Amino acid sequence: MLRSKKLIFIAVVGILFVIGFFSMVKQIGTGQVGVVTQYGKVTGRELGEGLAFVLPFGLNNVTVYDIKIQKENVSSTAASLDLQDVSSEIVLNYQLERGSVSNVHQTIGANYVDKIVTPAINEIFKAASSKYTASQLITQRSKLKSDALTGLQTRLKPFGITVSELSIVDFKFSDNFSSAIEEKQVAQQNAERAKFNLEAAKTDAQAQKAQSETLTKEFLQKQAIEKWDGKLPTYLGGGDSVFNIPLTD
Repeated sequence: MLRSKKLIFIAVVGILFVIGFFSMVKQIGTGQVGVVTQYGKVTGRELGEGLAFVLPFGLNNVTVYDIKIQKENVSSTAASLDLQDVSSEIVLNYQLERGSVSNVHQTIGANYVDKIVTPAINEIFKAASSKYTASQLITQRSKLKSDALTGLQTRLKPFGITVSELSIVDFKFSDNFSSAIEEKQVAQQNAERAKFNLEAAKTDAQAQKAQSETLTKEFLQKQAIEKWDGKLPTYLGGGDSVFNIPLTD
C-alpha cells in the first residue's frame, strides 16, 4: 500500500513537472514579439524570436504581436471642398515598432487596429479630401495621397506604429457628378474637334487663295515658253496661241 502511494506521488509530481516545463517554454515566430504579463500587469519584458522561458502555471502570460509589415484595407467616404461625395478604397501598409509593443499592449490592447489604425485612416482621409474640390481630387490625386500619408504617419507614430505606404486603389464620386464629368469631357472633345476643323478650313482656303494668286495668265505663258520645243502646234482648240502669234493656214 505504501509503495503504491509512493508511485502515485511520483507519477503526480512527474506529470506536474511535465506540465510546468511546457508551460514555461514559449516559442515566438519570425517577425513576432511576445509581451509578458504577470497577473495581468505588463512586466516590460518582450520576447524575441525563438524559444524563451517564463514562469509556469499561468504566473506569466504571453501575448504575441506581429511586427512584420501589415496591410489594412479600409472603405472610406468623405466630402470635397465643394461638398461632392467621394468614396475610396484605401490600403495602408504599417508595422509595430520593436520596443514599443509592450506600450501598445498596455495602453491600447491586442485589437489596436480597430481602436487606432482604422479610425485614423477614415479621419485623415476625410480631412485631406475636404481641402480639394472634386475636380482637384481627380487631377491632384497624388497630392491627396501624399497629404493623407503624412497625416497618418504623424497620427500613428506616438503609438509606436510606423506607416510606410498608402494607396488609393479606388476613387468614386456620386452618379450625378460622374455624369457631369463625362458630359464635360464630351463637350471639350467636340470643341477641340470643331476648332481643328475650322483651322483646317482656314488653311485650305489660304492655300487655294495663294494658288489662284500665283497661277496668273502671264505666269502660265512664261511656263509654256520655257517648255516650248520650237514647233508650232498643228491644232488648237480655238482662239489665239499661247504665244499670241496668229496662226495661219
